[in-house]
Amino acid sequence: MTEVTIVGGGPAGSALAIELGRRGVPVVLYEKAHHPRPKACGEGLLPHGVSALAELAGLPAAPLLRGLRFVAGSVSVDADFPSGHGLVIRRDRFDAWLFDLAAATPNVDARPATAYRPSPTRFLVGADGIRSMFHRQLRPTAGTPARVGLSAHVVGIEGLTDRVEVFFHDEGELYVAPAGGGEASVSALLHYPHVRRDGISYLLHKTTALRDRRGRLEFTTPVLASAPLGLHVPRIVNEREGLLLVGDAAGAPDPITAGGLSLALAATRPAADAIASGALGEYERRRLAMGRKARRLGRLMLCLGRNERRAAWVLRQMPALIPPLLESAVARHAD
Repeated sequence: MTEVTIVGGGPAGSALAIELGRRGVPVVLYEKAHHPRPKACGEGLLPHGVSALAELAGLPAAPLLRGLRFVAGSVSVDADFPSGHGLVIRRDRFDAWLFDLAAATPNVDARPATAYRPSPTRFLVGADGIRSMFHRQLRPTAGTPARVGLSAHVVGIEGLTDRVEVFFHDEGELYVAPAGGGEASVSALLHYPHVRRDGISYLLHKTTALRDRRGRLEFTTPVLASAPLGLHVPRIVNEREGLLLVGDAAGAPDPITAGGLSLALAATRPAADAIASGALGEYERRRLAMGRKARRLGRLMLCLGRNERRAAWVLRQMPALIPPLLESAVARHAD
């Protein structure tokens, strides 16, 4: 019988495999796709996620971030991370890098391009994302309000710095981040009924603050979509069957918090502790608490930035609110 079976070789599954393998726990890691593979994602890693990754595996070469810039119309507010730094990580490269590290870890049997088939195991870990096959048992609910995310990479935007720029519009938010080599990681988070296939191009050209910084825009990767944004899973453990969920499968905040990837990495050690001790309920308590905090922050940010006029008013009248919001977003532990 296998000690631990992990289904999904994205960041959450690979990170957990590395942590368990180093503790001497035998792991089989399934990933149905070939790496590198494209992934719809804003690609930002907040400081607590950077810290968790550095402790686990070190850091890949990636642009450093010192904070964010929030922009609505002609109003902008800069906010630095209270400590540490963030990263912009291209998911195709990052996922492949972390999976390869897992495959090279003692006690880890990594199986790329291999679909999971049920077999005897002591612990079964669902790390297969927001549409996890294990949700049939644990009944998630989609986030509200209903939104769609688009992401891609472009060249032709001047003046990229060490900040993620967040532009608020009536249709949603546009994120622009330095991806290295003059390339930008761009994401559009769109409210219904404003979803459109050309949402990234539309918001890039609509954003007045980018007017003098746009050259000849060229997409270097396809536009990828993800929906729904946000997921609440009320139960992420089935102790009787030895099942636990990690990463997006365990719930994901609305990407407006930019914290989904960091949340997945920060929860790696609690998940490994639970498997090592057999106390799955403690992992569920801690991970759900982390998720509640992220959802509350997401709801607040969606309320404050629901449209461009409201976001501009908040940035103009309450700029002192932004640093505490950012500090809340990067806090390492739910407690």
